[in-house]
Amino acid sequence: MAIPSIVTAIPKRRYQYGEFNITLLTEITSHDPIAYLYIAAVLQEGKTAPEVYITCEPISGQDSDSYKIRVLSADQEHTVNEGSQWGKEQAFCDFALQGVAQMFELSDEKPILLG
Repeated sequence: MAIPSIVTAIPKRRYQYGEFNITLLTEITSHDPIAYLYIAAVLQEGKTAPEVYITCEPISGQDSDSYKIRVLSADQEHTVNEGSQWGKEQAFCDFALQGVAQMFELSDEKPILLG
């Protein structure tokens, strides 16, 4: 199972993007052996649990400003990018929203910041 095992997290921003609600989580603790900096949880309307998580994780063994972005679902996980820019909240949010648009073919939709 690839989805994060979140114990606590602070919801920092919420977006409505077509039929999806995306919540940016920060200050995350989990049962996973991974230190998450950010997680974007993607919940489709009518569902009770997110089906996709986009994570930002420090890369261990490299300089402290290096992060990787992974896309996680119940049966898959993929590393999609790495770099120092992902440690910045806005850069991560923009990248995650672009990923949601691509994954769910939201070409005519625009993300709306809810709070």
